[in-house]
Amino acid sequence: KPVEEKHYMTEAELTAELKKAHESDVVAQVSSAAPAAAASPILIGAWLFVGIPILWGAWITLQKAFVLFH
Repeated sequence: KPVEEKHYMTEAELTAELKKAHESDVVAQVSSAAPAAAASPILIGAWLFVGIPILWGAWITLQKAFVLFH
């Protein structure tokens, strides 16, 4: 169903919204760069916390599959 024209934005409103969206995008890019560098050790620790048990489980599975098929 088409939107009624009374809900359309004027050119001035559209320009103002695009300007606000552009400014918030620039602010988000600048502010998101600093926490990414600080979160790197936490991210590595989290992946190790999850990755080591997954690798250990895969190793045990491969050992048992090798015995089964050999």
